[in-house]
Amino acid sequence: MNQIPEKVVNFNAYNGANKLIGVTGEVTLPNLEPMTETVSGAGLLGEYESVSHGHFGSTPVEIQFRTLTDQSFSMQEIAGQVLTLRAAQQGFDVSSGVVAHRALKITLKGQPKGINPGKVGVNAATETTTVLEATYIKIEEDGKVLLELDKINFIYVVNGKDQLATLRNMI
Repeated sequence: MNQIPEKVVNFNAYNGANKLIGVTGEVTLPNLEPMTETVSGAGLLGEYESVSHGHFGSTPVEIQFRTLTDQSFSMQEIAGQVLTLRAAQQGFDVSSGVVAHRALKITLKGQPKGINPGKVGVNAATETTTVLEATYIKIEEDGKVLLELDKINFIYVVNGKDQLATLRNMI
């Protein structure tokens, strides 16, 4: 199927089994920036950044709430946090000329990193933001694993292929 990806139609956020109420229209996912080391020396013309595959810097997740609630503070409890985003993505199927939908599931696990209570104003949302440091990220589309990163258990999967299998066997 030749499909033009268009947008996320809607999503729900869950903390464990509980649906989070009051989450705004956005959850900022972590930027996966690989850790690097600068390589330079004799025989090289200058320097370059050597990527350590599967190793990433800090991976904060920002969850925005409309107002201050017990749910926004529950994300700050010291126990390991699980955040699951379930979304419907829309695309245009070029062959049939109809709109098609795909399921998107994003699972994030980590520890609380902070909360910004926001601001209080008349007839306004507080724009509360809570932050988790993700140590586990899994992104699935229609059940297919597009990305799985488990910083604790040395797992890095892209498009269903284990990127670190050879490395794990060496150590």
